[in-house]
Amino acid sequence: MRSLEERRNIGKATRFVFLTIVVGVLLFFYGIPALGRFAAFVSELAKSDKPISKNDTTPPAPPQIDTLPEYTNKPKLSITGKSEEGATIKFILNSEAKEVVADRDGKFSLDFTLDDGENGITASATDLAGNESVKTKTFKITFDDEEPKLILDGPSNGSQFFGTRQRQVDIKGSVDDSNTQVTINDRFVAVEDNGSFQFTTTLSEGENKFKIKAVDLAGNSSEKELTLNFTP
Repeated sequence: MRSLEERRNIGKATRFVFLTIVVGVLLFFYGIPALGRFAAFVSELAKSDKPISKNDTTPPAPPQIDTLPEYTNKPKLSITGKSEEGATIKFILNSEAKEVVADRDGKFSLDFTLDDGENGITASATDLAGNESVKTKTFKITFDDEEPKLILDGPSNGSQFFGTRQRQVDIKGSVDDSNTQVTINDRFVAVEDNGSFQFTTTLSEGENKFKIKAVDLAGNSSEKELTLNFTP
C-alpha cells in the first residue's frame, strides 16, 4: 500500500511539474507579448485622450475673427472665428465681457448687441492649460440705423423749362456725410468733401422724372423724386 501511495504522489508531482512547465512556456511565448500589446494599447489610449500637460506654459495664438463690417444698420452682430479646440474665447465689447468655448473643430460663434455709434471689440483665447493669448487688435464697428439727410437745392419739383437754352439743367443738392453714395436715375454722382453734389442733364421734350437716392456706409438709404418739364 505504501509503495502504491508513493507512486501516486510521484505521478501527481510529475504532472504538476509538467503543467507548470507548459504554463511557463505559454506565458513566455503568448502572455508577455499580449501584456506588451495591452500596455501599448493603454499608452495609445492615453495619447488619444490628449491629457493636459502641467508643463504647458506656451500661450495659444490670438483667436482668428472672421471679417466684420466697419458700418452696419443692424443692432445685433454675429461674431464667428477659429481658435484651439476647447479654448475659452473672451470678448470685450465696449465695457461688456462675454465668453464662449471653441468646439472640437476650434470654431466659435457669439452674438453682441451694439451701442449707437462706434463700438470697439477685442478678444483673447485661453487654452485648456490656462495659458492666455495676447489680445487681438481692436475691431471698430459703427452702428447707425438713421437715414442719411438728402437735400435738393434745385431746381424745384415741377419746374418748367423752355427753348434750347434751358434744355440743359443742373440738379444740385447735398447730403450730411461726404461718404454717402448718391445716384440719380441709377447713375453715380460725385459728392464733394462738404457733402454737396451736382448732376448736369439734358431734358427731353415733355415730362422728365428723376429719382435721387442717397445710401450711407451703414446701408441706410433715403430717396427723393423730381419732375421737370421741358417745352422746345
